[in-house]
Amino acid sequence: MGRIYTVKVYEENLIVEITHEYAQSIVEKTKNLLGKNINIMNSLGIIVGSKDKSRIDTFHEGAAEVIKTGKEIEITSKQASELEGVKPGVNLPIYLNDNIVGVVGITGEPDEVRPYGQLLKISVEAMLKQFFLSEQLRMEQNAKELYVHDIINWNFEDTNVFLTKGEVLGYDLSLPRLALNIKVNNLVIKEKSKGLYDNQELTAQEKREKILDCIKKVFDNPQNMISHNGSNYYIVFFAPQKIHVKTVKQQIKEIADKLSKKLEKYSVKFCIGVGSYYPGLAGLRKSYKEAVKAIQIVERKSPGQLPQIIFAQDLSLEMMLAAAPDEIINIYKSQLLAKEGAKDFLSDEKLINTIKAFFSANLNISKSATKLNVTRNTVNARLDKIKTLTGLSPKDFNDAVKLMVLLKAIDVK
Repeated sequence: MGRIYTVKVYEENLIVEITHEYAQSIVEKTKNLLGKNINIMNSLGIIVGSKDKSRIDTFHEGAAEVIKTGKEIEITSKQASELEGVKPGVNLPIYLNDNIVGVVGITGEPDEVRPYGQLLKISVEAMLKQFFLSEQLRMEQNAKELYVHDIINWNFEDTNVFLTKGEVLGYDLSLPRLALNIKVNNLVIKEKSKGLYDNQELTAQEKREKILDCIKKVFDNPQNMISHNGSNYYIVFFAPQKIHVKTVKQQIKEIADKLSKKLEKYSVKFCIGVGSYYPGLAGLRKSYKEAVKAIQIVERKSPGQLPQIIFAQDLSLEMMLAAAPDEIINIYKSQLLAKEGAKDFLSDEKLINTIKAFFSANLNISKSATKLNVTRNTVNARLDKIKTLTGLSPKDFNDAVKLMVLLKAIDVK
């Protein structure tokens, strides 16, 4: 079933208008049960739902009087003949939050249909209240998501006004936060459930909503600011317990474990890019850009092999190189690869794997050999070949730094 009403905002007050779709659905469900014609009118006295479909969108004078006085009206056959668009019956006001939002009427002699009218009125008001609360929650959530997008896009002019808006939404903006960019890798998910529809494929919208719901449940601190950002990305401005590197990393790892368990039934994998902490709104935006760039760097380096969490702080060199102009990076590459045959080094997979293992082993030959499952002599021979091709010795600290920067630059550019 679609929306049961439209909500308009006038001077910060919510005005509810019952839609034809909702009104007609009530009529269809109850007409056979009651055996009577039912009419539902909106706040203007227009019939928006009726068993007699020819009456829809016509004016009901009795309903207009109910709206005006706030009192129910019973109309006999004699009285009905004197009013516009009216048949005998009982017409009762529909209230929501002490405001009349419509009228429900049952056709027939008042003594006969009066009890049905009261029951129908109570049912309609109860459903309206339930969905109205849901609508309020939806509007609040939309406002919170929009607020997150306004931060990352810097879509505001007056900072003080924007901060006040955040406070109205329930955020303590004096708290330190850092940005998390969550990328869902396989959005073609299926619901794992018992019954006839096992592994039923979900619609795109259902997928996004279920994933977002899982993210909200694990980032359950109301000070965490959460939003969906495109088809398979989600943003969290995470408010940690303490802005301490080790503590923050541990918190995020624990949350990631919880999220994995939540998403397991949907067979969803994800990667979280974590930006560094910077103060203020501008700091949040900067942190978000780092979180995005962290995923991009690792994805370029190892396509399809993203780890579950990537901390921008662990990629400080790569982040610096990614921010450098392409012209500067290209000059650096050309200078280090100027020697004849140097470019052959970059196309030799064994040499590349060896020097990367050597660097990750802190320039330790034995550890490198163990990691590569080769002998120390093999590692030494490959490192010597790199020196021959490039003129730079990986065993020399200064040359090693130059080669490491070269490899990092190639990864990010």
